[in-house]
Amino acid sequence: MRTLMLMAAVLAGCTRPASVPPPGGAQEERVVGVPASVGSAPMNVRTVVVAEGGESVYVTGPLAGEIRSLSGARVEVRGRRAADRTLVASDYDVISVNGRPVFMGVVERAADGALQLRTRNGGIVRLQAAPPAFRPGMKVWVQGPGSVTVQTYGVMRS
Repeated sequence: MRTLMLMAAVLAGCTRPASVPPPGGAQEERVVGVPASVGSAPMNVRTVVVAEGGESVYVTGPLAGEIRSLSGARVEVRGRRAADRTLVASDYDVISVNGRPVFMGVVERAADGALQLRTRNGGIVRLQAAPPAFRPGMKVWVQGPGSVTVQTYGVMRS
């Protein structure tokens, strides 16, 4: 019994390596690179992420349009492989734009009426000089110094 409790304690502290499939079977992969739009509009447009190693993957799923809107940014896309060069995106993060780090999150109204950004981890970034186009509920990335005086931004979902 003591051995079982010790094994349980050791296993509880272990994390699953990236190569082990998550519950449900499909193995999640991550691709870090730059998104681009390929094909001819309006019907054959696809989202591709050119990975840092040179490989490119087509991104599909409900997030493909948001990721396509980040053309030129450096992103990390997570999802499962559907075919040889296709990744069904389940999530993504914007890492940088023009080589500078960004804050990414959802715009919301603070108690004092100002706009703020709620990040994925629940953190709050106050938005000074937020663009007039910003509305609560928009998913955006922003750059700027301090609590974030918005100098540049992008909207992934309005």
